[in-house]
Amino acid sequence: MNKKLVISSFLIMFSVGCLSITVYAATTGFSLRVNGTAIKGEAKVIDGVTYVPLRTVIEGMDGSYHVMPESNTISILRRDISMYGGYTESNPLHSGSKAYFEMNENFNKFIGSVSIEETSTGKDALKVLQEKKELAPSGYSYVLIKVNLHILASEKPGALLSINNSRFEYIDSVTLKRIPSVMFLKYSPSVSEGKPFNGWVGFLIPEGHQSGMIVLSSPDDRQNALWMKVE
Repeated sequence: MNKKLVISSFLIMFSVGCLSITVYAATTGFSLRVNGTAIKGEAKVIDGVTYVPLRTVIEGMDGSYHVMPESNTISILRRDISMYGGYTESNPLHSGSKAYFEMNENFNKFIGSVSIEETSTGKDALKVLQEKKELAPSGYSYVLIKVNLHILASEKPGALLSINNSRFEYIDSVTLKRIPSVMFLKYSPSVSEGKPFNGWVGFLIPEGHQSGMIVLSSPDDRQNALWMKVE
């Protein structure tokens, strides 16, 4: 069975630009240095090709390396950009761009990608909500975002990641509180490998308090999140 190697484009660019591995001759093999620092492990040269212990090198770069034998997948992510792509309040993901994330939930691990395709407010939002929700109460308005979320790999083949009211949350610019989505009160869609989510996520927020920020996170990891700017 062919093994899939899930490596985000940013990791490839990072490896080319930042990884410096020096191989030194030794009596029992070759020693390794990553960015000038010696790390444990040996390298071998076979028929002119240098082989290095991938996990040792990645961890020497402060990276995240995970083997998922059940799904025949190896996941490599840069730890310095965090499990959620390194997109923070001061450096949010913008609409039209894609971020990669790593999420642990229900004793499972998911590797995925997410992007915002479209934003609707005011009358445009009401058209989308015509058959889904009632009109916003006085003093409130709807903000809708169209999200494209893919699961690229999961530790357990076929595992489902739910898209519930707390998966995406809006950040109130005044109180800084998270406002859960109002789109999934009656049903909770789920995503898995080969079954993406491409749909609307909606929020009911006080008028005049639009921060333009939402977060993607796991209920088990409320301290970390992928920040996205609504434009």
